[in-house]
Amino acid sequence: MTELMYAMSTEEFRILYTRNGSVGSNYHYYMAENAKQALDFQIETIKLKGWNIDLLSVERYDRFADKWVAESYVLQ
Repeated sequence: MTELMYAMSTEEFRILYTRNGSVGSNYHYYMAENAKQALDFQIETIKLKGWNIDLLSVERYDRFADKWVAESYVLQ
């Protein structure tokens, strides 16, 4: 077997957020191995950009069921 068979595949995640003072909310999308890694990418971006935003939810796209699945446990 090759090493590729053991490599974790990436999945699509989206993180719902609001900017302080904003009425609406938006999503950031990430390709990551798991929800924790997607959240880590988001937190690093927040720090680098100096954003003041509130994270509301994390979801993973299940391409086989064609729906978004809640993964917000990583926010706790």
